[in-house]
Amino acid sequence: MKLRFLTCPTIPGSALNRLKTLVFVLLMLCCAAVRSDESVGRTELPKLSEMPLPTAEALLRADLDDREFDWVVLKAGSPEDRRVVVVNPLDSRPDILGKQDAEYKKLEASRPQNQKEREARTKRLKTLRKLMFTLPGDLTEYAVPVEQVDQILYFEDLMLLVVDQLLEKADYRTSYELLLRVETELPGWEKSIPRFEKLLLSEAATRAAAGEIYAALALLDQVFQRNPQSAELPTRLGELVRPMISDAVGREDFRKARYLIDRVKRLFPQHEVAVAAQSELQTLSQNLLDKAAASGQQKLHAEAAALARRAEAVWPTTGNGRAAFTQLFARHQVLRVGINDPQGPFIHPAPLESDERLQELAQVSLFEPSSADELTYFRSGFFEVWDPSDLGREVVFTLRETKPSWQTQPLLTANQVAESIAQRIDIAHPLYSSRLASFVSEISVRSPSQLRIRFSRVPLSIESLLRFPATRRVQPAGKQAADASADGTTAVIATRFQQQAAAGNSTSWLRGVPEPDGLDSGKYHIAEIQEQRFDDRNRMIQAFNRGDIDYIPKLLPWEVDAFLASDFQVKKYSLPMTHVLIFNPRSERITNAQTRRALSFAINREGILRSTILRDESMKHGRPTSAAWHLRSYATEPREPAPRFNLRLAYALRFAAEQQLRIAELMKLTEAAKEKARVDKINFDPAQFRKNTNVDYVKLPRLRFVVEPGEVPKAAAERMLSYWTKIGFEIDLIQGDQPGKPLADSDWDFCYRQVRMEEPLLELWPVLANDTTFDMSRLGLYPDWMRQELVGLDYASSFLDAQEKLFTIHRHIAAQAFLIPLWEVDEYAVMRKNVSGTPAQLMSAYHNAERWMIKP
Repeated sequence: MKLRFLTCPTIPGSALNRLKTLVFVLLMLCCAAVRSDESVGRTELPKLSEMPLPTAEALLRADLDDREFDWVVLKAGSPEDRRVVVVNPLDSRPDILGKQDAEYKKLEASRPQNQKEREARTKRLKTLRKLMFTLPGDLTEYAVPVEQVDQILYFEDLMLLVVDQLLEKADYRTSYELLLRVETELPGWEKSIPRFEKLLLSEAATRAAAGEIYAALALLDQVFQRNPQSAELPTRLGELVRPMISDAVGREDFRKARYLIDRVKRLFPQHEVAVAAQSELQTLSQNLLDKAAASGQQKLHAEAAALARRAEAVWPTTGNGRAAFTQLFARHQVLRVGINDPQGPFIHPAPLESDERLQELAQVSLFEPSSADELTYFRSGFFEVWDPSDLGREVVFTLRETKPSWQTQPLLTANQVAESIAQRIDIAHPLYSSRLASFVSEISVRSPSQLRIRFSRVPLSIESLLRFPATRRVQPAGKQAADASADGTTAVIATRFQQQAAAGNSTSWLRGVPEPDGLDSGKYHIAEIQEQRFDDRNRMIQAFNRGDIDYIPKLLPWEVDAFLASDFQVKKYSLPMTHVLIFNPRSERITNAQTRRALSFAINREGILRSTILRDESMKHGRPTSAAWHLRSYATEPREPAPRFNLRLAYALRFAAEQQLRIAELMKLTEAAKEKARVDKINFDPAQFRKNTNVDYVKLPRLRFVVEPGEVPKAAAERMLSYWTKIGFEIDLIQGDQPGKPLADSDWDFCYRQVRMEEPLLELWPVLANDTTFDMSRLGLYPDWMRQELVGLDYASSFLDAQEKLFTIHRHIAAQAFLIPLWEVDEYAVMRKNVSGTPAQLMSAYHNAERWMIKP
């Protein structure tokens, strides 16, 4: 018999690399079967006990290079003498011997039907008693009797052995890499499962010791996913979670405590730590609910509701406890509002939206807007009927004598309304309104519930004219006890909500008139509004998503689509917010129309709107505008386009404005030189003097630009400033969110402002003049004809006449850039699903807030 000698491949490891041996097939291993006429030359195979494990790097490199190998361990007289043959990866992994043995037994029990089947069976039985393999670098197939094979250490076995060593060294990254390779080749292998479990448990312990608690919990979750029956997991989980729950309860972070309990019970519903902690929180919740019920019986509804909400926060109520909580919650409903506006007062010289929001909470006007499209529609909570007569020169107002339980303001008498109007037409009174005084000629009280007003000329919008709160006179001795909204010698009678003492970043507003006891729990409305101020907008949105606040009255444009796609309620405001640049009517630096027009043409409205304001290429929630009011308004001249972006034209206009200043300076110098020549009795040639005189030192004055507080105005202003700088303007950007009193007229030239103009007929003048007193001296920036047009709005004889006047003013504002319209942006608010009773579209942040309801 001729023997084939084989040289073993280089084996990973320093010792194995020195071993080169020859192995032969069958008879080399079975000395008794070797015939006497054959000579055998043999080199010793390496012993298993002397073979070091390959390193992790070597195994991974072999895997990457497709040079995997297996170890075939041969039997010997003693375990220490077992030899190893390194072979190419075997087929039928991971238990080729077991599969061959099963097939052998099945085939041995079969009954062949003929001679051919018997021969095939005999041949296959012989083959199954051999282990077939090839050696690295040799395509020849070899065989060894399975009786001589002690075990096979597959490439994956070697990886697992190395993993055991790495886990002892806490090398989790490399261990995971090796286990992942094993899992890829042999998914769910029974040998890799305990290693994975050991890896996860060991790393979880290390992470927990390092303070990375949630990372440790995530690792324990993976242990459960791989082996729900793990005996060690419940103990490890309890050791990790018990101190976390205790710490959360001690800090009254019950949300975290409930989360941890729920996380444990998802894995082990009867885990002793979770069961004990749940029982403790349920007991605490019930105690708080009992205290809340006792406070409710004493009519301390705010305290009872607060205790009930706290009980619910500790552990959700069920059964009878849930019914008690619902009743206590409904009796004193609290709307939690997230606010991200900077807290004033600020130096910005124009009114801010945040001021208007708080003013709406603090007082109720005689007439308030209810909805809007091309026109704005009004309602009144005080007047039942207002009937005009004598072609509109006289109106009889009938006041309501009853009010629904949800209404926060008190009933008014005709005398109180008459006194409020009289204060505003009295030129000596601090609340004097020259516009109202120019309309009202006579007030008379017919009865406690009926009032007659005689007008000197017919107002086109009585409701807009009477958009102010009812006030009363305050005696000097009572000034200190007067309402916080008192103005000089007056105080507001009708308040919607009254501000309470602020606590940190939280401000509370309570109903001016509480709802009566005895109503059905489903008929109560919001009793308190809590505004929570957040310095970080991301934290505010996180608080909303977690349920810590119920309402965000203003979303930024790029946040809208995400909330529209969510399950929350998203409310659109009826009117968009218009962004404009307002000029200081008393600044002498911007009296030149070419300067203002240059500023307007240099603004890339669409570019800034897309990239900075909306952050949306489609401009879905905004558009460039041509007016200070919304584009759907009856006052919008449809033929007037938004100002276009033209840097060349803007530069030419700036140059023309500068040249006008130089010409004026040259004429002044010419007149002075002419007078001096006359005194000196010398000849003077004006043309030659102008030709020789250089006035290039005359430049446009440096402008002062004030920006309204807020993230969006700041970003837009910086973009506009970059365009203005390109054409040569020198402008100082003043951030309007600096604390202090509003800037005086001498300290600014123009400002960035956001306005929501509901009635342009009456609201345009205050915007242009940046003042509500209707003082003609504040219109000094405008030519006489423009001032006459503004005054003429109050003398419009009909709606069509007023619309035509507004169209004309719209065209003139655009031509002379008396203000610079930028863009209008659709605004949205978001509230949780449990807030109901809200309008389909909002006119303001707290539109009809006294009718809102919150369900638990």
